[in-house]
Amino acid sequence: MKNIQAITRHTLIASASLAIGLLSAANAHAALQSRLGGQAYYDTGLNVTWLANANLAATNTFGVSGVQADGSMNWNTAKNWVGAMNTANYLGYSDWRLPTVNPVSGTFFNYTFAFSGTTDKGYNISAPGSPYAGSHGSELSYLLYNSLANLGARDLNGASRGCESNVNVCLANAGPFQNLMPSIYWSGSAYLPVATNTWYFDMGTGYQDATWEGIQYYALAVRSGDVAAVPEASTYAMMLAGLGLVGVAVRRRQSKPATLDMCRNT
Repeated sequence: MKNIQAITRHTLIASASLAIGLLSAANAHAALQSRLGGQAYYDTGLNVTWLANANLAATNTFGVSGVQADGSMNWNTAKNWVGAMNTANYLGYSDWRLPTVNPVSGTFFNYTFAFSGTTDKGYNISAPGSPYAGSHGSELSYLLYNSLANLGARDLNGASRGCESNVNVCLANAGPFQNLMPSIYWSGSAYLPVATNTWYFDMGTGYQDATWEGIQYYALAVRSGDVAAVPEASTYAMMLAGLGLVGVAVRRRQSKPATLDMCRNT
């Protein structure tokens, strides 16, 4: 009887592991994974969750004044907009923020310009093939060059890719995002050399720099970490299949003890 119970227990564990494995396999293939019913996307590389609507402000100002009809706004308005979003507990979370800019090298800012991604001002920051490829220093730059696998307006040597004349060329892949503008987005990080300037990133050309906070740019909200993942229908089916194996194993094991006891008594 003990042996049968042990076998049943092992079968249950194996079947549960199968269901969990299928769930993991279904979610591990993409850098940007759907969350909150497709209203947000978890970036497995950055460990952040992006708002799916990259220009939500154009349709939802959360009551904040100063947001333009096209969704653009100055930096102070962008901060107020995210603050109002958190007050509203948007999508069930109150820790949305603007993307950050930290040193691409991971140590200190280099404010000089470069095409090669070796400094914090210029093109190809964190881009594949650059000295700091995959750096998490600039979240927006990582999103463009790594998560979405786009190219910048200039290559690592400064040669033009033609994006200056058609900004949509560089933002060839917007991925699952809605309304991702081929234009400039605010970061939430101050530019230390000039008190009235803030870092920005151009999603149309892959260029990062800083400018006066009074200019009208766009805002994309993000939050640190993951949110609760809701399995898709196909994943549910695989999980149920795994649980079905558990049920079959239990029924089979429960039907055998009496027969085995009779054998022992003869």
